[in-house]
Amino acid sequence: MGGILSVFGLRSRRLSLIPLLFVMTLFTSYEVFSEEPNQDQPGASEESDVYEQIRAPKSESGNNKTVVAQQKSGAQNESQDQRIQDLENKLKSVSDELRQLKAEGIPDDRLQAIEEKLSVLAQEIDNIKQVSVIPEPTYEQMFGAGPAASKVYLTNKGLSIGGYGELLMGQTVFDGDDTVDTQRVVLYFGYKFTDRIIFNSEIEFEHATTAVTQGEQGEVSLEFALLDFLLIQEINLRAGLLLAPFGIINEVHEPTTFFGVFRPLTERFVIPTTWRENGIGIFGDIDLSKAGNLSYKAYVMNSFNAKGFTASSNRGIRTNGDRSLFNNVAFVGRAEYNPLPYLTVAGSIFLGNTGQDARVDDPESALNGQKVKGFFQMYEGDIQFQYAGFEGRALAVFTRLDDAALINALNGFIGDDSVGNQQWGYYIEGGYNVLSLADVTSQYFQYLAPFVRWDAFDTQAHVPSGFERNPANNRKDLTIGVNYKPIPQVVVKAEYQWLDNNADESQNQINFGLGYVF
Repeated sequence: MGGILSVFGLRSRRLSLIPLLFVMTLFTSYEVFSEEPNQDQPGASEESDVYEQIRAPKSESGNNKTVVAQQKSGAQNESQDQRIQDLENKLKSVSDELRQLKAEGIPDDRLQAIEEKLSVLAQEIDNIKQVSVIPEPTYEQMFGAGPAASKVYLTNKGLSIGGYGELLMGQTVFDGDDTVDTQRVVLYFGYKFTDRIIFNSEIEFEHATTAVTQGEQGEVSLEFALLDFLLIQEINLRAGLLLAPFGIINEVHEPTTFFGVFRPLTERFVIPTTWRENGIGIFGDIDLSKAGNLSYKAYVMNSFNAKGFTASSNRGIRTNGDRSLFNNVAFVGRAEYNPLPYLTVAGSIFLGNTGQDARVDDPESALNGQKVKGFFQMYEGDIQFQYAGFEGRALAVFTRLDDAALINALNGFIGDDSVGNQQWGYYIEGGYNVLSLADVTSQYFQYLAPFVRWDAFDTQAHVPSGFERNPANNRKDLTIGVNYKPIPQVVVKAEYQWLDNNADESQNQINFGLGYVF
């Protein structure tokens, strides 16, 4: 096992992937894209049929596509089509009348009046057809993307724009400052070149400004930017700045998709959401017929940087695609199994060295000059259940870090500032849409879900010999709250949190939030 895993720290093995990927690209291009017909040729419709098969709903026992928010716009479209059809029928009727009158020799002034009617009807039909009517979109998760981020996959061709945003307010019950923050405004830009080649991206604006405010600086960053090459349902290619397929929240974190104002702490401090790196990989869906559906993603990405590890969080080890060191590569994979339409059982894995060829530079340390490998392992499992008005989630994660003492020396950590060579975390949450029990006719009273979440994690579950654990890094938090959606694309949130740790540094907090997707 150790010999196999060492591939993630060897430059020669990594470089050998390049010609392999090049050959794969040439092969898939020849096998798939050379057969892609011109849209003007008779076979062009087959291309659309292939793509529809890729993105079509699976069998009822294994549908892994989640409809998050859908407007009932069919009646509106039908009304519009019916209006055009009625006008065209009137135009035909008047035209028939005109021909009959001409045959009967009706005076010119009568004919002129009828011709004016024809002109008005024809103009009205043209106006209706020429006006750009944007239909209400269907918010549906596609290929691992969030609902709004999936819009490009559902468009016919060309540009697609979507986004989401969050406004948050946190109020400490006892001592502490109350804050309100435009946490993020996000824009998705996608472009469908063909049914098989698709670009998708996310640009995020955080904290309303890039200036320094209250000691913190906002930022504008690229969350992901990727190219998808859709081959067949079972295997497709993806490359670019990628969201790591790990856990529940990292890929799908739009505010309408999760309970609470803030994301679960286990998926922020142990799993460093939102986590993206440069890489390439494959993904696909396997229809298991009556046994359900299995989807997967397997990426090779630049690895973490060990200089970012701290005692309380893994968030600093991300490189976010910004001139990332590529001395170590990592494997990240995830599989999701849907035995039933309302149940998902999933697991994720990360394997990779994190030292990035760094060496300890401390003449006073016995470890001075030693090279840091820092092999890091993360294993995660989760379950998601959604039936009738109930929604539930549970997630657990465990990590193991080699060379923790070397990483402490690399970063100058002593005492209880040590990184953990083992970490764990889990959370379980559930909520119920109480309005599903009532026969409410108003479109603005369709979703009101009280929820509860228990969240626990320890980023120093075990530390190297000679170092100490800080009990403040063993956290246990309870959150109760409510999500209200006046429409499926907008959510209003409120929650009360009991934030505690083993150092008895407890803090209670009330949070409010607004979120939207489009």
